[in-house]
Amino acid sequence: MKRATLLGVGLLVVGVSIAFALLLSFPAMVFGGCTDVGVPEGEERGVAVIGVEDGNFLYTPDGANECSIPLPAVLAPVGFVVIGTGLVLSRRATKNGVGE
Repeated sequence: MKRATLLGVGLLVVGVSIAFALLLSFPAMVFGGCTDVGVPEGEERGVAVIGVEDGNFLYTPDGANECSIPLPAVLAPVGFVVIGTGLVLSRRATKNGVGE
């Protein structure tokens, strides 16, 4: 296994692990925080994305409380997965003669 492929696999593992940790901690998220306005059971209106403000990704898990997470915490696993996939696939394409 070449170094680039090994690095790609490592980045994929790191990216997927971070994404999995973030999903397991939803809706509170690992690095973010939420307001608590005390919505009664059964009156939730669903998960929604509010947007991006001051470098934070804003969302609502129940339609009333507002939660935020730093944008790098959201984008880092995506970047790791994309770069890792690119490294792994570029090595395979070169090995199969596609990139020559």
